[in-house]
Amino acid sequence: MSNMIDGFFDQKILGIKEMLDLTYRRNEAITSNITNADTPGYRATDLSFAGELERALSGSDSSPVLKTNPNHIDSEDNSFAHLVEDISGTTKADGNNVDIDIQMGKLAMNSGDYGVATDFMRKKFSFLKTALRAGTR
Repeated sequence: MSNMIDGFFDQKILGIKEMLDLTYRRNEAITSNITNADTPGYRATDLSFAGELERALSGSDSSPVLKTNPNHIDSEDNSFAHLVEDISGTTKADGNNVDIDIQMGKLAMNSGDYGVATDFMRKKFSFLKTALRAGTR
């Protein structure tokens, strides 16, 4: 039974967890862009999703940050470390480059990606629930 449970938490389930985390972080960046659509000088940001997912699945962190002072931010919290400038919108006269239509499209696509990952996770947990029930008979 233990081997079955250990096998459940394989690379696929860890990949789904990372995808959920990354789509959540990307959603935060996109909603920040939408919120600041009228803020002069605001530059849109986005998460480098493909690179982040590859880094997460490889299990290596190419840029580890060491906490050398207790007042430093924890190296575990890299929520802004992998944001990149989003140059998909045209820069307006006030320096803002947020195109609300592009950002809304990105938000819809990101929500779809999150939905796919949650559906897959739900199916994996349903499988585990079925296996546990079968094991108690």
